[in-house]
Amino acid sequence: MFNFRLLLLLQILTIVKSELSIPALPKVRLLHSSILVDKKLYIFGGFRDNPFSDTIESTYNQSPDDRFFYLDVSKPFYTSKLPWTADNKNLPLNNFSSVLSGGVAASYGGNNNVTIYFINNEHDKTLPPVLTFNTSDYSWNNLFQPNITGDIPIGRNQMKPITDRNGKIYLLAGFSFTTLQNVKRNGGMFIFDTINLSCVLDYDIFTSMLRVEYSATLLPNGKIVYMGGKGSDGTLITDGFRVVYLYNTNNSNWERQSTAGSIPNGDNGISSVLGLDGFRIIVFGGGDIDNKMLYVLDTTNSNWYEPNVSGKGPIMKRLEHTANVIGKYMVITFGSGTNFNFTYRNIGESDVLLLDIGNSSNYIWTDYFDPDAAIPPQQLPQQQYNNKNNIRIIIGVVFGVLGMICITSLSIFFFIKRRKKSLNETTFPIPDNGENVKSDLEISSRASGSSY
Repeated sequence: MFNFRLLLLLQILTIVKSELSIPALPKVRLLHSSILVDKKLYIFGGFRDNPFSDTIESTYNQSPDDRFFYLDVSKPFYTSKLPWTADNKNLPLNNFSSVLSGGVAASYGGNNNVTIYFINNEHDKTLPPVLTFNTSDYSWNNLFQPNITGDIPIGRNQMKPITDRNGKIYLLAGFSFTTLQNVKRNGGMFIFDTINLSCVLDYDIFTSMLRVEYSATLLPNGKIVYMGGKGSDGTLITDGFRVVYLYNTNNSNWERQSTAGSIPNGDNGISSVLGLDGFRIIVFGGGDIDNKMLYVLDTTNSNWYEPNVSGKGPIMKRLEHTANVIGKYMVITFGSGTNFNFTYRNIGESDVLLLDIGNSSNYIWTDYFDPDAAIPPQQLPQQQYNNKNNIRIIIGVVFGVLGMICITSLSIFFFIKRRKKSLNETTFPIPDNGENVKSDLEISSRASGSSY
């Protein structure tokens, strides 16, 4: 009896402890960073007040649990009860660029991609240009110019960083700035090598690519697709989806690509992810009320279309959110409606939206995340291309064989026919009482009828 009571008490204490370990619901936010490392989706920064001031930001920093935390995606959950976990161990908030000055850009990199790189903006030159957080041992580190060779990267919360398979972070700066070396540039592409800690600035870009609040998506072939956004003066890029720009990380070349189909209106504050098939770009949200919630760009033919979607999706469209692919889900975090409208919580919507993208012919809004959900087999674009080529080859071979058969048959037919005719004309008559023997006179008389 005593053992039973003790066991019951331990179970109650375990439940209470687990409930107490769940942090308070994070505050709403926009223009934050979300970085997936291993099985944790880290959230950093963001803001929710307009107008904004240093005083307001100082109140934010009084709650470090709300500035840096993660979503545990190692276990299943419902979006109504999110497994948030605080991760503010030794968080050096005073070393980050202020939100008011433009904030930071953050992405993963380093050896084994277990380190998060926070890239400060250029306004406060006393701060370290880059801060790192090692998710394995929870250590923070500051990187100054002696630690980084070449140019010094610049990041802002309106820039979308992309990390490639070689550990290089690409940051498109769509605005004029003065580098930490006191050099003025009218935009450019920062390429920060997180393995060798070096950086170069490629400022030879299209003038029309000077924009912020765009989306960026890395394709398997090493090209980054940029779309949407607005100019640094706040002017919307009206053809931001009609014309997309591709940056080739293999040779540093830009190309301009026109699109067709159901092209969305120009918009900013969108998010985009690469579908599981490796060639469809899924775009969510934005501020244009005339646009649909979701669009897809097929990169094999540059065609836009509205995907088939089922399930109960969000009512409020969000902008300045983030999106990551985790398993078979597009995981969308935070964001707001237009004019800092954060009322999505009031209508029962979660800070996290889940879109099941396992089946490209029908996406599904869901409120349940299963980390062990099987990912359906996807047809890769190269396989699709090869299949089309194989079909063409098969069709070509079939028609070629049929053609050869027809030509051979016709050749044999005409040969036999000509042979028979030739034999009929040259057959020597067998004398039979002289009836079939033609005289030279008869032959010559027939020949005399010719026009020759």
